[in-house]
Amino acid sequence: TLFALSVFQQALNRGIAAVKEDAVEMLASYGLAYSLMKFFTGPMSDFKNVGLVFVNSKRDRTKAVLCMVVAGAVAAVFHTLIAYSDLGYYIINKLHHVDESVGSKTRRAFLYLAAFPFMDAMAWTHAGILLKHKYSFLVGCASISDVIAQVVFVAILLHSHLECREPLLIPILSLYMGALVRCTTLCLGYYRNIHDVIPDRSGPEMGGEATIRKMLSFWWPLALILATQRISRPIVNLFVSRDLGGSSAATEAVAILTATYPVGHMPYGWLTEIRAVYPAFDKNNPSNKLVNTNSTVTATHIKKFTFVCMALSLTV
Repeated sequence: TLFALSVFQQALNRGIAAVKEDAVEMLASYGLAYSLMKFFTGPMSDFKNVGLVFVNSKRDRTKAVLCMVVAGAVAAVFHTLIAYSDLGYYIINKLHHVDESVGSKTRRAFLYLAAFPFMDAMAWTHAGILLKHKYSFLVGCASISDVIAQVVFVAILLHSHLECREPLLIPILSLYMGALVRCTTLCLGYYRNIHDVIPDRSGPEMGGEATIRKMLSFWWPLALILATQRISRPIVNLFVSRDLGGSSAATEAVAILTATYPVGHMPYGWLTEIRAVYPAFDKNNPSNKLVNTNSTVTATHIKKFTFVCMALSLTV
């Protein structure tokens, strides 16, 4: 799944690179907007772990979804402020030393991406619930479907009028369509396989009912870790752009980083996902007591699996 997610970013980049005019400038603008979006709102993907650990009933799931609705609304407001306020002009134009054209395109792309964090967070929340009940194959299929949908829509939109009118919409609309497919697949998987199985409320045998405060207290340290990891790309973009003084060379360098970063991410991306394995199989976790499984997975199995992943990563 992680390999496929890295591949789809290359497909989105291809959607911009195919533009005959200003391809480098468009790629740089999209790269700046996308990296900032992933830094500010990407940590919401760690709400998967909240679904994995805390959602034991329909009521718990409602609380988790409510948290994501509020977080998505905050993200949308923040994106709008960056697009239209002086704060966005300072962050994009002044801080990065980019010219007016690149800055304008970057803020516009950032506005177009305003709804994506909400869709992504909703998908990851239900992915965590499915992983808790050992439906990892369904989660993987949803991610693969996301990739396929994005590649297909990039190919379709490249033959539309968007290539001339608004090239930035080619990767962004493809990104939305992929997220829609993934979110729909995960939500349907939840309602078909889990919704009628779990109780309305969590009893003492499942660790008691989770509160929104517990969910947020559990989530924010994980989100901080992911935000710390993802700040590296915006910082690199910032220093490269400032060091080259916002010239055409700076725009070209940021465009190159946008195209090459997904490839460099492939060998180590699995490290952030291996965290979900132990909570899903830990027999001492009360919330796992009622989850049916026909196989016994021990800590030794998880260690061996981790070493296999590491070996594959080093091979790549």
